[in-house]
Amino acid sequence: MAVGTTMDYYASQRPTASGTAASGTADSHWRRSLRTLRSIWPFIALALVQATLALISLQTLSALRSFSTGESQWSKGQKDAIYALSHYATTGDVNAYDQFIKGLSVPLSDLQARKLLEAQGSKAEPQASLLLEQGRNDPQEINELLWLTGYFRDTALVGPLLDKWRASDSALMELQAVGNLIHASLQANAPTSTQQQGWLTKINALQSQLAAIEQDFSSILNTSARKLKANLLWLNIGGALLMLVLLMWHTSRLKRDTEQVENTLDMVSQRATTTLAAIGDAVITTNAAGDVLYMNKAAEQLLGASLHQLFMRNLAERMRTPPAELESYLVQDAILDALSGKSLVNEAIFTIYDSHRRARQVKMAYTPLGTHTGTTEAVFVFHDVSQEQTFIRELAWQATHDQLTGLVNRYEFERRLGLVLTQPHKHDGPAGAIMYLDLDQFKVINDTGGHSAGDAMLRAISTMLQHGLRAEDTLARVGGDEFAILLENCSFDLAKELAEQIRDAAQHLRIQWGERSLSSSISIGLVKLCAPLDSVEEVFRVADMACFGAKQRGRNAVYAYDPAVDQEIARYVGEMEWVERIKTALEGDQFILHAQPIHALNNSAEAAAGHALHVEVQIRMRMPDGSVISPVHFIPAAERYGLMPLVDRWVVNKSLETLAAMQKAWHVMPISCCAINLSGTTLGDEKLLDFLRHQIELHGINPRILCFEITETAAITHLPNAIRLVKSLKEMGCKFSMDDFGAGVSSFASLKNLPVDFLKIDGAIVADMQREPAHRAMVEAINHLGHALGMKTIAEFAATPEIVEMLRDMGVDYAQGYATGAPKPFPGVHASPAANEAAAAAAPAAGARLGSPAPNLPLSMARGVI
Repeated sequence: MAVGTTMDYYASQRPTASGTAASGTADSHWRRSLRTLRSIWPFIALALVQATLALISLQTLSALRSFSTGESQWSKGQKDAIYALSHYATTGDVNAYDQFIKGLSVPLSDLQARKLLEAQGSKAEPQASLLLEQGRNDPQEINELLWLTGYFRDTALVGPLLDKWRASDSALMELQAVGNLIHASLQANAPTSTQQQGWLTKINALQSQLAAIEQDFSSILNTSARKLKANLLWLNIGGALLMLVLLMWHTSRLKRDTEQVENTLDMVSQRATTTLAAIGDAVITTNAAGDVLYMNKAAEQLLGASLHQLFMRNLAERMRTPPAELESYLVQDAILDALSGKSLVNEAIFTIYDSHRRARQVKMAYTPLGTHTGTTEAVFVFHDVSQEQTFIRELAWQATHDQLTGLVNRYEFERRLGLVLTQPHKHDGPAGAIMYLDLDQFKVINDTGGHSAGDAMLRAISTMLQHGLRAEDTLARVGGDEFAILLENCSFDLAKELAEQIRDAAQHLRIQWGERSLSSSISIGLVKLCAPLDSVEEVFRVADMACFGAKQRGRNAVYAYDPAVDQEIARYVGEMEWVERIKTALEGDQFILHAQPIHALNNSAEAAAGHALHVEVQIRMRMPDGSVISPVHFIPAAERYGLMPLVDRWVVNKSLETLAAMQKAWHVMPISCCAINLSGTTLGDEKLLDFLRHQIELHGINPRILCFEITETAAITHLPNAIRLVKSLKEMGCKFSMDDFGAGVSSFASLKNLPVDFLKIDGAIVADMQREPAHRAMVEAINHLGHALGMKTIAEFAATPEIVEMLRDMGVDYAQGYATGAPKPFPGVHASPAANEAAAAAAPAAGARLGSPAPNLPLSMARGVI
């Protein structure tokens, strides 16, 4: 039995924490209680049924007894009434009439209670109870009367009784009528003997009729009581017989189950013995001293001896362990701890030698066998985990290495880089550097030679890189064709030398692939590990930027970045930060709209505007601290990293939403023309036209007040889309403006292909026209050209009143700048030259903040509009 149930016994008896043991004990008690309940539940159910039958029987008999008591009170009342009425008819005694009324009220109260119950059911029980109590029924028996009448009125038990009760209604009503007639007659005149004789005859007839009904009611009540008694008797006898049959069946089943359990235990014992002999785990049973009592075949192979040879020999002394004393002590101590009842360390793995002197890694489990007085035996199970440990080591290697090249993967590289970043370094010692390497034009190799050729090149590159590194350096493959090298305790000058050596070796590397010779150069981003680069993510981001800088320099180059002196990568990093801010602003609706007035300079332009506002929508970003910043800070990053289509769509949606709200507000000055900028990237979007049509229809905006501004450069770059867009929207009534005309190499052909409505003269030319005669001539030429082509002209950056007057003298149609109106939150635009003299005076400072060109930025970005 002990051997046959070793595994189950071990699982249930192994020492555990007190909480776990208590939980297991509670579960065991619960399971035993559940099994007991499953065995006796039929008896419980039958006992409940018997008890219920007994309660119903008592209740029914008591209710019938209540009927009998009520019948006696009813009979006494009607007899008292008849006797009093007879006496009243012969003597005219008023007291006799009062006794008649009092006696008749008993059966009449019962009659009214019964009719209420028949008409309203259980709802009338409170009122019926009061009436029955007036009918001299015992208050404690009224509820039983109501229960029997309510639930059994249509049965053979109660139905005939109620029928007889109803049969007395007419006689009682007639008796009441006779009493009222006699009383009325006696009140009027003295009765004659003939009248008195007639009254008495009627009274006697009613008494005979009620007496017959009363006798029938008593007979039926007695019959019902006898039937009920007989039925309850047979019902209880049947219940007793059923319980006897159930007991015999249950006893038979228990006997059969006991025999089955015994047979099953015998079979389990045989199977357990066979299983222990066949399983791969070594199972050994010892006595309390650790002497071997039983071993299966696997244990004999593990120890290199048979059960006969090791019987009653000490197990700890027979375990062959490696020469190291510690390993030997670990195994022996574990066995001694098990015999003493101590808990083993979870997942403890030991190394022992089998009969063939092969090292085997085993995991030991045990369970003590004994009584409350102590351990008498112990079962040890040694599970061979050698293969599992090999798999674990392989999985651990695969989790930290690249399968193709055998190099460290990105996960392991980031872990090691993180350790380097967290280690304290001496001020006079180098912290190290990181190289980020990207193969140049690697896609060409994959496309022309296939992925097998690409894999061969990656393996060759990884081999080459390993030859050029120091022993303490870490080389990893961190992407498809991307590698990274961690140089610990390496000066930046030495790192530059190593990077140049690697770059030179890579450009001379050739591998033969069939008849072709494959080669690929490397672009290397080298980053010095120092402040403020204090996180793995930050280091990788900067290294990627440095590698990007190397590719921008023509590839096959090294870009060395030192955070202390280099500003170019800092600019890239800053742009990436702006990318995240732009995405956050789009998701959190943190952009806001401003609008700058475009002022008419002549009567015809003023008339075209209809004395309403002509504005250009501009975008600003609200920072977390509540400040509002110009787009010169974030538009470059949006254009470089492809976010302008999202920004443009946000501006279009919000602008049209604002215009729709302004149309409904009576106090807002109307807008005759609202200019919205579209970037070059957005202009190349094939779905732009459908988006604009949908937004115009969605917000219900009159297309004639919309003007979309596009730059000449963007229009030429995406000319087919631009032509389709302009023609389609102009058919709807929208206007178009050619923005920044004159900023680059302006093409007259572009104006012919794109029939725009407004020609905007570049602000850089307008701003310097007072000092530069050439700029003034250019403004005049562009103005004449625009008028010759039927376009209205708009001069940007009109920062002073003097420039505005010069533009007016030249015949320019509109001016836009701080002299005519500063940008304000949209729709809070109420601009006129007189109202903006203060803004014009502050134009230079404001222009530097929002309107003037920023260094190294296109003017379309610097002027603060989209």
